[in-house]
Amino acid sequence: MNKRILLLAFSLFSFLYINAQEYAFGVRGGINTYSIGDIVTVGSNGPDGPVAGLVFEPTKDIGYQFGGYFYAKFGKFYIRPELNYTSSKNHYDFPNKKSNWTTSKIDLPILFAYDIFEPVSVYAGPGISFYGDTEIEGVHETSFTTGSLGPDLDKTSFSVNIGIMLRYKRLGFDLRYEMGLKETAEEREDFNRSGWGVNLADLKPYKPKVLSLSIFYDIFRTDSQSIGGIFSGLFEGDKCKCPY
Repeated sequence: MNKRILLLAFSLFSFLYINAQEYAFGVRGGINTYSIGDIVTVGSNGPDGPVAGLVFEPTKDIGYQFGGYFYAKFGKFYIRPELNYTSSKNHYDFPNKKSNWTTSKIDLPILFAYDIFEPVSVYAGPGISFYGDTEIEGVHETSFTTGSLGPDLDKTSFSVNIGIMLRYKRLGFDLRYEMGLKETAEEREDFNRSGWGVNLADLKPYKPKVLSLSIFYDIFRTDSQSIGGIFSGLFEGDKCKCPY
């Protein structure tokens, strides 16, 4: 499956590189927040006996992401495949101390964009994510501690991305919203009561949602005045004829 995805990505990259009126390679990085589900106790949480139904909502913490991109432009439209690493975190404020939730993933979005007016463009597109370990502090034995994402969420998942970009020459800013297409299953967690102040609890189902803000920079960029084919017009002698 992964080999097919890589082959498809390489074929798309080659097609865009040959046929684009303008193209660029660049790097990007920024911050993000990640939305997850509530934790609801099911018993054995009070000093005088089981207390069920206590709700602990997650607090969003700031994560980060970085990666690279290629884009090929055709008039006002362009296609932008990316390869990104994303690290995200949240925490729950339990009675004794907070419990940190963390995850990481590799993202491969393919964005289809349109220039509304200079320098603003909007975009949307699908994405595929490959998750690494996802952990929550204080759990005795759970799918989190083994790096699994739970019984109903595979390590490979799909999402939809929408956003807006603001560009000035080689520099730009990107505000993006990403929503997973599959909801997680409810998970029963067994916390260390003496350390965190809760015992048995359920992590409620949720669809992963990521809001991110990034800055990006075109390391190399050319346009229709200089491309003239694949490499024609880019170089003359030892001098680069790139427009930027």
